[in-house]
Amino acid sequence: MHELNSEKAPVLRAEGLACSYGAVEVFAGVSFALAAGEIAFLTGPNGAGKSTLLRCLAGWDVPREGQVELCGRRFNGADRALRSLVAFVPDVPAFYDDLTAGEHLRFVQRANHLAPEDDPAEELLERFGLARQRGLLPSSYSRGMRQKLALVLAFARQPRVMLLDEPYGPLDPEASLVLSALLDEARAAGTAVLISCHHEVPDLAPDVLMRLEEGRLAVERP
Repeated sequence: MHELNSEKAPVLRAEGLACSYGAVEVFAGVSFALAAGEIAFLTGPNGAGKSTLLRCLAGWDVPREGQVELCGRRFNGADRALRSLVAFVPDVPAFYDDLTAGEHLRFVQRANHLAPEDDPAEELLERFGLARQRGLLPSSYSRGMRQKLALVLAFARQPRVMLLDEPYGPLDPEASLVLSALLDEARAAGTAVLISCHHEVPDLAPDVLMRLEEGRLAVERP
């Protein structure tokens, strides 16, 4: 994991983001910053644009206006080096049809140049209770198991920024506690985390509260 930035410089910044679908405005004027080691909760009613905002921050969608900065550099998803610093788990994770869970992990290890001794994947599989199912295709997993695998893949990359879209929804109570513990560990190691959530998050206190509603983002630091 990355060292905590003692100067608390923003690792993720949004400036004036706006997004529309045709003539329908989803949100506008979205601005905020997260420093290393900060966890933010993103809330708001269904259809408010939380998933769209996360996709823009991850470089998956292009905002109509504004910009995203990652570690002080403008980010739109095109720069592979910057993209490698962000782990995004969408609300419906996708996997390769012909790769087992274990093969997905090896793919991530090679793509991110992780040395075996520095790869936390095995421990992550154990903590989420997936070690015995590593030889199965994700298509054979339940929804909760697929969510666990997506989270294992994200944490295994040891990113600077994590963007998680409703990660707790498919998880059972035990796995939810595992996720909260891992996020607390990531915070201590200097990862900035933005989580969209509808339900109460167990055993995890946010540093920043965000609410997206009627096209505007309100930001509060408790």
